[in-house]
Order: sequence, then C-alpha cells, then structure tokens
Amino acid sequence: MGLNCGLSTIKYVLFVFNLLCSLCGIALVVVGGVSLAKISELQDITDEHNIVAPSIIFIVLGSIVFIISFFGCCGAIRESYCMTTTYGFFLMVLIIGQIVIAALVFIYVGDVRQALLKGFSRVFQQTDNAANKELVDTIQTNLQCCGDSSFLDWGVNIPQSCCSSGTAPFCIPHPVGCQKRLGEFIDSAGNVLGWVSLGVAAIELIGLIAACCLANGIRNRERRSGY
Repeated sequence: MGLNCGLSTIKYVLFVFNLLCSLCGIALVVVGGVSLAKISELQDITDEHNIVAPSIIFIVLGSIVFIISFFGCCGAIRESYCMTTTYGFFLMVLIIGQIVIAALVFIYVGDVRQALLKGFSRVFQQTDNAANKELVDTIQTNLQCCGDSSFLDWGVNIPQSCCSSGTAPFCIPHPVGCQKRLGEFIDSAGNVLGWVSLGVAAIELIGLIAACCLANGIRNRERRSGY
C-alpha cells in the first residue's frame, strides 16, 4: 500500500529538496575553495590563528551535505523508514554543526582581524627579508593597497606592486593602505562564510521537517500493513 496523497507530496518535495541541497553542498565547496585560495597567502602573517581552517571546514561540510542529500534522495524514492530516519539524524547533526561554525566565525572574526593587522605591520617592518617583501608585494597586488597605512610608508622606494598605473618609482600608487584593505577583506570573508553557513542550515531545516513527516508516515503505513 502506497503513501496517502499528502505524504506522497512530501516524498517528492523531499526528493526535489535534496537535489537543491546537493547544489547547496556544491556551493559550500566552491565558497570554501575560493576563500581558501584568497586567504591561504595571509596565513604566513600570523601564527596566532589558523585562518584557513574555516575554509577547509566549509569544503568538508559541503562534501558531507552532498553525500547526505544523495542519501536522502534514495530514502525518499525507496520510501525506506530506516534510510529516511538516518538521513534526518545526520541532517540534524549537520544543521547544529553549521550553526556552531557560523557562531564561531562571527565571534572570532574580530580577533583574527586584529591578529592579521598586527602581523602585517610586523612583516611590513621587515621587508628587507626577501620572503616578507614577496608576501607584502602579493598582498598589495591582490588587495590593491600600498604600504601599512598609506603609500607614504615606503618613502621614495615605492615598489611596482603599489602602482595603480605607471611604473615604479614614478607611478600613481594605490591611495589606500593595506591595514584598511586587510580589515575590510577579513570582515567581508567572515560575513560571507557565516551567513552562507546559516542560510544553508535554514534550508536544511525545512528538509529535516519534511524527512520527519515522511518517516512518520512510512512507519504508520508499515504498522497498518503489519510489516
């Protein structure tokens, strides 16, 4: 005996929902990968925080979301109580995990910001070291900034990475210092990671409710059928 009309609707809604969740999982992997590519170069600035950890966690989470969503699709189509309840359990754990991660990102983004700014100032003061000079040049090029607080920090020895146009040292330098750009970048990255995590968790909560309804309907059907 099949499910009634209402639960059949939930079944197919859950199937479509999990397809969307699979896309959300892919989105998490993409967001994590892009942020990892942009942030990884900044890890050398500070030893106080592992700033690439959230990006790696997002890649792992996205992969888990994709796998669990596929499991949910199978459970919905096969009308399996065991698979549906297992899917609901893992989805609940995943939602809790994503909320915790988002909260940690929002809580610690300020500390990470301050650590990075202090670290950059320290590295900038040691640009006589070739590795530090290369790191500063990379940051200045990618963030389109110049100097610690402004291009005046370089004096007359403005590097090419500072130039918005022309050739160093006779060029037009970026008017904004890297302290400001770094702060804006970390704040923006933290907001993206945190709100994306909460957004995906909110979508998954709908799937959890649907999975619970479907599992309950399947269990009731099996009890009425005597198996």
